[in-house]
Amino acid sequence: MILFPAVTVSRAPFGTIRKRTPGESADWTFRPLAPGRTTFKKGLRPLLDRPLSSALLRRLAFSWARSRVLTPRRVWSVVRALGGISATLAASEGELAEGLKSPERARALLRSTDDREAERWAAGLERSGMAIVTAFDEAYPRALAEIPDPPFLLFAFGNVARLSLPAVAVVGSRGATRYGREVAGRLSRDLSLAGVCVISGFARGIDAEAHAAAREGPGGTIAVLGCGLDVDYPRENSRLKDSLRQSQLIVSEHPPGEEPRAANFPVRNRIIAGLSSGVVVVEASRRSGSLITARLAADFGRDVFAVPGSVFSETSVGAHELLRDGAILCRGAEDVLSELFPAIGGPPRPRVAAPGPALDLSPEAKALLRALTSEGGATPDELGDQADLPAASVLAALFELEAAGLARNAGGGRYALSEGPVA
Repeated sequence: MILFPAVTVSRAPFGTIRKRTPGESADWTFRPLAPGRTTFKKGLRPLLDRPLSSALLRRLAFSWARSRVLTPRRVWSVVRALGGISATLAASEGELAEGLKSPERARALLRSTDDREAERWAAGLERSGMAIVTAFDEAYPRALAEIPDPPFLLFAFGNVARLSLPAVAVVGSRGATRYGREVAGRLSRDLSLAGVCVISGFARGIDAEAHAAAREGPGGTIAVLGCGLDVDYPRENSRLKDSLRQSQLIVSEHPPGEEPRAANFPVRNRIIAGLSSGVVVVEASRRSGSLITARLAADFGRDVFAVPGSVFSETSVGAHELLRDGAILCRGAEDVLSELFPAIGGPPRPRVAAPGPALDLSPEAKALLRALTSEGGATPDELGDQADLPAASVLAALFELEAAGLARNAGGGRYALSEGPVA
């Protein structure tokens, strides 16, 4: 009898905080714990225990994805337990039924080796202009292959080459505030200008802002949908979707025609986390789906960042709780780049135009602007004392002023007024 590994459920907290070693740049950083979780450290290649033709492997992926009873979590668990794809295909129906917990699933897996109907189905989609990247293709992103349950395939419209770029997810609330949208836009634009691809979930609010802004740089953006690629959802993002399809990338695990369902979005979130080296949460309420993405990222060993917001805003509660639990503070793209891609450096810094009279700043940002000086700068604590603002409000106001080009990080944890505007 084959012994399949039991599924262990982690009861650990969201993460753990460790103190950095001497010489590291920050006092504290987030390091997730994920007891009982196994990832494909070298992707899916070790599971190819014997040479198999690419045609057969693609047929398997098409068949598994088209099946209504096979899921990535169940199939990859059995493949790992049996030692590889070939060993799995050579197993008896009884052995597979034991691991898959169902004779019907076992029969579906065994039939997949000769599922010509699935091949014809996939060929028809590709003739229509849709790309299909299977888990066995060279184009399949290695980072995604390292999660416990990578999708069998990705349906795609756009530039599939973006799957090979370094990537960071920017996620947050559908009901974003003006501040949240500005932060998401500035952060995503700067990441893309530095050559990093911005991943998000194509929802209204923070996601849409991240996708739109990331188009301005060479990194670009990938939208991960929770429905079929041909489904117009959400409707208010239709024009954005057309734009992304032309030069960016839209992907989905769900076949064409599949409507959005509540259960699809947590499943979609694992792809967002899996494609990314880190996840940045800009705004999130306590029950936001972006917190699911953050927790999945932690499980996958990715870094989790959070942007501070107003202590009076419900949309900042989730981000503040992440920071409390040890997520990395994100004040801008530089914080993400220095942590994840130190070789890239910071994004190009455009010269800042002089602010006009219509500049719309929050009361906290205006108070902090009055406290800033151009020489030497001050720490957030000193600025908070001068402006009579709590720490979280100071950090949020500093981010707002940096996004407006009015403040800069002067080094050593000090902030100052930006250098003179352009004439």
